[in-house]
Amino acid sequence: MTSSKTGCSKCGTDILAATAARTGGLCMPCKKGPPELPDPNRPLEVTCGIRSMVEPRPLVTTTAQHLLEILTKTEAVGDPGHPNHQELEAQRALLRHAIANRPRNFYLHDDHWHRTGYALLRLFEEGRATMLLHDHRYLCSDIVKGEWQEGSDSLAMQGGFTYSAKDGTLLFKTVTWHS
Repeated sequence: MTSSKTGCSKCGTDILAATAARTGGLCMPCKKGPPELPDPNRPLEVTCGIRSMVEPRPLVTTTAQHLLEILTKTEAVGDPGHPNHQELEAQRALLRHAIANRPRNFYLHDDHWHRTGYALLRLFEEGRATMLLHDHRYLCSDIVKGEWQEGSDSLAMQGGFTYSAKDGTLLFKTVTWHS
């Protein structure tokens, strides 16, 4: 048994008469319109775990657009042949792809030389990122930044900075220099 067909009133494609009756004479693509494309300008949230000398490892959340902006300006470790050049370009490419395709729950891993982590810390200190630790989301205004150093021999020292809660609880510690 063949169902009767008619043409879509907009594009002329053959459609079932029953469909035409339900849709006002339109085929489904004409009725629904073109698919909605993701807006690449809408902020896309990205989360990345960063290295810390104290547990647990903090998760920093920002927008992919902010992180891409900073990573575009971030220089790689070493000369142009150093693997970090390719690794940073891969991070940038992942962010561009995510912005264009809008995945859900976008999690980025820090690169081997922690350049992505330092970019995220910069965004955190600028107030454009948050840090998740101990099931609490911190803003930069919620923490106290401090400096630390260890060692007594001028050729065997290291140091960096810390983030502590206002009550003095150490939340984050990183090394930024070795002598």
